[in-house]
Amino acid sequence: MQTLFTIGVLVVVAAVAVAIWWRSQRRATANREGHWFKAFAAERGGTFGSGSPTFGVVHPTGRPLTSAPSDPWVEFRLGDRPVLAIDTRESYRHFDDHVYFRDLHVTQVRVPPGPELRIVPGRPVSMPTLPPDSPLDAELARWLAANPRFGQREVVVENGAARIWGPGCATRQNVTAEAQYLADLADHLPATLWNVSGGAS
Repeated sequence: MQTLFTIGVLVVVAAVAVAIWWRSQRRATANREGHWFKAFAAERGGTFGSGSPTFGVVHPTGRPLTSAPSDPWVEFRLGDRPVLAIDTRESYRHFDDHVYFRDLHVTQVRVPPGPELRIVPGRPVSMPTLPPDSPLDAELARWLAANPRFGQREVVVENGAARIWGPGCATRQNVTAEAQYLADLADHLPATLWNVSGGAS
């Protein structure tokens, strides 16, 4: 009798878990379909979550975008530059050892191929694919000192995209402002950056 009771409890728990998962999946699909990116893409002649974006990465970690992200995304043009915006979430472990999620948005613009570049506020520019004493690394550090407005946000340039990310859901205002910031940065980077192959060492 005890065994039947235990099996019954396990079946009920499993059924509840499956129902919760199914509901969350349906809600996520509905949220994607109703996302403001859809109207934004229509206004800009862009693409909303259909197939795969033509460039970019999913997340600041640098994981290549090999297929369409499951999160809402939109690709559109800012002047002559393609822009990709993704509304996503990242997990983090809280002090109570539970895993929680926080909203995050990523904005990217296409740039010419070049060496990998990281700009972190308050720290020197970093060129991970070049040796630390590279003349290009030194030139970029000088450029950043002469253009301090581009040292205020964390930016990664790699895989043909310059990207920036921030907390909270994507809005028209932050996606447009961040895309403009990245486009300005790409337009003002020293020409020597684009004269070096992305695989240079």
